[in-house]
Amino acid sequence: MARSTGKVLKHEAKAYVERLLAKGQAVSDKTLSEFLEPYYVWGRCPHVARLVTEKKQIGEQHVRHRRALLTKYVLTDEIARVKVQDLRRGDILDFRQRLRAQGQSDRQASRIISALKTCLKEGVYREELDRDPTAGIGNIRQERSERGVFTTEELRTLFPVQGSGPWTDLRAYCVFLVAATVGARRGEILALRWGDIDLDKMTLNIERAWKDDTTLGHPKWGKARRDIAIPAVTAARLKALRSESLHVLPDALAFCNDDGSSLSTRWWQAGFRGAMDRAMIDMGERRLTAHSFRYYSDVGIAGIR
Repeated sequence: MARSTGKVLKHEAKAYVERLLAKGQAVSDKTLSEFLEPYYVWGRCPHVARLVTEKKQIGEQHVRHRRALLTKYVLTDEIARVKVQDLRRGDILDFRQRLRAQGQSDRQASRIISALKTCLKEGVYREELDRDPTAGIGNIRQERSERGVFTTEELRTLFPVQGSGPWTDLRAYCVFLVAATVGARRGEILALRWGDIDLDKMTLNIERAWKDDTTLGHPKWGKARRDIAIPAVTAARLKALRSESLHVLPDALAFCNDDGSSLSTRWWQAGFRGAMDRAMIDMGERRLTAHSFRYYSDVGIAGIR
């Protein structure tokens, strides 16, 4: 026993094994519901705490969404009453089948199982569980429909040479013009500061991104991108926006509310949908979203020149 525990003295080895057994017993007595109780609760979740300590990116919005999946789907299912140490792969597969029988989409079912997987894998990583019952269970294969792209005519309607077109003001026009001509993501665009934009050289740097409406982090994949070219049409509109803005210091947000605070995800979504309605562009069948601006039309930027 002393050799297997790494302890030199017999009484130390015995005490070590007793602590492990006590810890294992405490976890094995828990139902899945009890085991999941702290998971994806900010400030209490062992998985989130580990990622934060390791300086890995995880946003509070993501944590809340994952917790909502556990609360709504896992904790209300019969699987929540099974002792966590008794869980078998078949239990997880049966749970997934029940989700699909309830009418959950393949994508949603995969998200729910993914949230559960993370918690159980963390338990194994922490050596609280001796095995992972989700091992070998993959996501349900989904046929992804192609994301829609804007036509040349639609781009010209959305971004006319004069005026703001279907956008409510110059700020909204510029936000989505940057999306269409630079190809940046929502969180990256709304986190831009004037110090990131060089309108004389017509370049910008992407150093950070909003992970949700309150949390700033690194851009996707953790990589900053510098000296990204800005087309002349975009630079001219950004100059006009800066000239009428009350917040123009280098550390001020380029796109912000009147008080200088950051624009929200809701503002972004409402702004895009409102412009599509006013421009009479049908988003539905073609899967057009604001993200579609990152996939240029057949002529790309030339379509709005």
